[in-house]
Amino acid sequence: MTIVHLQTELAPANNQLAAYVHFRTDSPVTFTYTVAARAGSPGSIPFTYTFDQWTTGKDGIIKVPVMGLYARYANEVRIIFTEQNGNVAYDSTLIISTEAQTYRDETIFHLDIEQTDPALFTSVWGNSWLMTTFCDGYDRNGDLRCYYSAPYRNQMLRTHDGYFYIGSDEEEHWYARRFFKIDILGNPVLEFNLRDEHGNAYTNTHDVVWDTAGNLYMIGSDFPDRSTNTMRQDAWILKFDDKTGEMLWRKNFTAEFDNTSILNNSGTNDVHFNSLSHIPAGNTFSEAIIVHTRSASLTVGISPDDGHILWSADTGNYNPTFAQSLSVPRLDTSAITDRDNGAHTVFVTQNPYFKDKSDISAGKFVFSLFNNRSCADADGKAVVRPISAPATEAASGALPVQVLFYAVDLAANTVRQTGAAVSLPQTRVPQITDFMGAVFDYGDYYTVFTNAARSFFIIDRRVMSLRRFMM
Repeated sequence: MTIVHLQTELAPANNQLAAYVHFRTDSPVTFTYTVAARAGSPGSIPFTYTFDQWTTGKDGIIKVPVMGLYARYANEVRIIFTEQNGNVAYDSTLIISTEAQTYRDETIFHLDIEQTDPALFTSVWGNSWLMTTFCDGYDRNGDLRCYYSAPYRNQMLRTHDGYFYIGSDEEEHWYARRFFKIDILGNPVLEFNLRDEHGNAYTNTHDVVWDTAGNLYMIGSDFPDRSTNTMRQDAWILKFDDKTGEMLWRKNFTAEFDNTSILNNSGTNDVHFNSLSHIPAGNTFSEAIIVHTRSASLTVGISPDDGHILWSADTGNYNPTFAQSLSVPRLDTSAITDRDNGAHTVFVTQNPYFKDKSDISAGKFVFSLFNNRSCADADGKAVVRPISAPATEAASGALPVQVLFYAVDLAANTVRQTGAAVSLPQTRVPQITDFMGAVFDYGDYYTVFTNAARSFFIIDRRVMSLRRFMM
C-alpha cells in the first residue's frame, strides 16, 4: 500500500496547540501518534493518541488531528500507520513548530506542582489535562498543551463524549448569550438555540448535565442584564436536544422560592441555581435532574419530563418550608451535622467507597458538595435573611472550605451525612472562598478546586493530597 504525507496544517481551528496532518492512502489503516516530550524541560511527558478504527478517510485523504503540542517549540511528532494485516505501513517523525505563534499577555505556560506521592499521582493523573475556563489545558507536569487564541468569555462548563460545552458572550457579561458544543481542536460542532418558540431570549450560566436519553439540561436566566431583571436570579432550568440544539422545554422556579431565606451575602431575589447532577430511574423511583441553589442552600430533584419538583432537601437547614405547598416529599435532613452553606457542585458520586450506600434501583445514592461556608457567624451557623429583602449589616465571614458527602434514601425520605466533612490542607494559602469552588469524581479519587485560593487538588476519600498546584 501507499501512504503519502501531503501537508501539515497548524492550528486549523481555535486551538493553537493542535494541527491537522494530511495523508493520502489507498487502503484502510489505523494510526498512532506521539508528541515527544519537550527536550531540556524537567519532567515533561510525551502525549500519545491511538485511533483504533480502520479508515481511509474521505476520498482517500486522512486528516490526523494532532493535539498536545508544546507552545513556542519545534515539536517532534511521530506518526505510525498500521495495515489490516498488522504491518506498519508508515513510521515517520515530523516537526510541527509553534515558535511563530503569539499568545495572550496573561498566558501561563507552566504551573508549579506539589506532589505528596509522585508515583501514585502519576498513575492517577495519566494523560489527562486540567482545563481552565479559557480552554487552556495543562498536563501533569504543569506544561501548557491546549490553548485557544480567541478564548470564550464564559466558563467551559463540562466535557462530555469528547466535546467541550462552553458559553460565550462577546459583550463580556458574566452570562452567556450563546452556548456551543465544540471539539478539542476548537471547531464549533453545534450552537444551542437560547430562544424559545416565542422569541424570548435566555442566557446560560453555571452548569449543564445530561439525562439517560442524552438530552442536555442547563441553568439559565431570562434577562440579558441584572438591571432588567423581572424574575428571580438564576431560577430557570432549560432542556435541549443535544443533537440539534433545539430547546425542548424551560421552567422558571421563581414562585417556588416565595417565603424562602437566602444567605446574607447573596443579592436580593437571588435563587442562584449553581449546579446540576442526574440519577437514572430506579425500580419505583423516577429519573431525576438534581438541582442545587447556592443562595438558599437547597438540593432539589426535578422531573426530566417537564421540570416539576419530585423531592427537596433543606441541606442548609434554614428553609424547612420550601415547597411546603407542593404534594412532594421534603426529605428529612435533621441528622446532618455539617450543613451546606453556599455550596457548589452537587454531584452524584460513583466512587466505590460509598457502594454500601448506593443502590439507584432502591432510591439510594450519595452526592458530594463543595461547601463554600461563605456566610457564617461566630458559631459557624449560616447568616440569612428573606429572599426579597436587602442585605443587612449582620456580621459574617467565610470559613475554610469543606467537601461534604450526603447519603439519600428516597424510600425512607432521608438525607444523612456519611462520614465527617473533609477539610482541605491549609498549607501556604488558606482554602477559603466566598462563592466558587468544585468537587468531582475522578475514578476512585476526587478533584477539588478552590477559586479564591486558586488551588487544585486530587484527593482520596481521606483527603490524602496527591497533587496540588497554584494558579
